[in-house]
Amino acid sequence: MSRRSAPLSNFPVVRSSDPSFVRDRLFAVYGANSFDVGKQNRTFAIDTNHLQIGSLGLSYCGISGDVSVGFGEATFVRQIFNLEGSARYARGQQSGAIAPGSSTPVMRAQEPFKLDFRSGWRHLGLRIEFDALLRYLGVLVGRDIGRNLVFDETDVRQPAMEALRRRVFQFALDYNERGAFFSDLAAAEVERMIIMKFLMCHRHNFTHLLLREPLPASSMAVKAVEEFIEANWDKPVDIEAMVAVAKVSARSLFRQFRKDRGYSPADFAKRVRLSRAREMLEQSNESASVVQIALRCGFQNPGHFARDYRSLFGELPSAALQRARKRRR
Repeated sequence: MSRRSAPLSNFPVVRSSDPSFVRDRLFAVYGANSFDVGKQNRTFAIDTNHLQIGSLGLSYCGISGDVSVGFGEATFVRQIFNLEGSARYARGQQSGAIAPGSSTPVMRAQEPFKLDFRSGWRHLGLRIEFDALLRYLGVLVGRDIGRNLVFDETDVRQPAMEALRRRVFQFALDYNERGAFFSDLAAAEVERMIIMKFLMCHRHNFTHLLLREPLPASSMAVKAVEEFIEANWDKPVDIEAMVAVAKVSARSLFRQFRKDRGYSPADFAKRVRLSRAREMLEQSNESASVVQIALRCGFQNPGHFARDYRSLFGELPSAALQRARKRRR
């Protein structure tokens, strides 16, 4: 794979065959605390890219030559998704292989670990600030969970991991192609979705609370949140704020939305934003584009935006834009 086609190629960090330079960059950017290149390596090279969006980080790494990298304690958890090649991880008394198409367990923020890569290795790594996970989980379960969040190391939820993997890879692709045009709203929405999916896809010591039947909420809570979303459509969906408005837990609110409306608060926010996008398209000038308006309204993928727009309004957004231009002429 060429460097240009590597994930996150527009956000380069290290592209070098100089071990000393690579060591310094890995220590500074990724928090590594050890770095060793195999003595038999004659063609060492490394290619890394990194994107940071709020509390969410995505990193690509491709390596020629056998390499070992160690990491110390951090403020974030990590998970590595294998793209190609073989490697091993070790932390505490646990170690294991990272086979093609698989991923590591969640690497805890407070625990050092080591990765041993074989030549030809490529991966996409996800890291999330531990405090962000605690904040979102507390909102979901409706109570303060302190700092006692421990991920299960034994239960492999393959379908869930595939869903998380697809979400992460799609975001990496979308942002690499159109990141310069992403609004803060679009970036924050993706950050929220990935963190929520991470908590739902991985088993941990609070999973039983996420799976149990939530307490009922009132229809008035749903109405209050709808009004809040309509008034704040151009801001990220703030789960904490919605919970404060509804005066119920997030899961109780989601359940009542499904019961009363047949969709989630995020789906309602999407409908409101699609309506705002329609207004912008119908009032647009010659310089406006569908992509610009989609991103401004919080849609990071123009293709998905066009599909959702057509589903709701029965036409493509480009048709509305063309009508607006004809009227102006």
